[in-house]
Amino acid sequence: QLFILAVDTLGRLLRRATELGVLQRLHPRRPVPSVSLYTDDVILFCHPTVGNITAVKSILLLFGRASGLLVNYAKSSATLIRCTADDVVPAVNLLGCPLAEFLITYLAIPLTLHRPTAAQLQPVVDKTA
Repeated sequence: QLFILAVDTLGRLLRRATELGVLQRLHPRRPVPSVSLYTDDVILFCHPTVGNITAVKSILLLFGRASGLLVNYAKSSATLIRCTADDVVPAVNLLGCPLAEFLITYLAIPLTLHRPTAAQLQPVVDKTA
């Protein structure tokens, strides 16, 4: 339960940074979650700008120092979605972690830009059947 309280703080830090305009909103009109947390798996969504990536890294560092839950960038990856070629190099340099190509899986579920196909979801069905 202590872990849940600590990790909830990360979500609150990211939301507050968005409210203050430090992080750019993902959707102009709807409050779209920028973080998904499950046990020790975290997925963050942000715009691939120098300002946003720098802010996210600063928030992660602050959170890590306060909670003891530090990001291991060697075991992390970045996936750039709908980005221009000009976004890739600065983002990768700032993040300091390997670049993973899209389609990725998170918690055994394939993440796609569109509705997943039956073939993409079949491994999940097989594991739960």
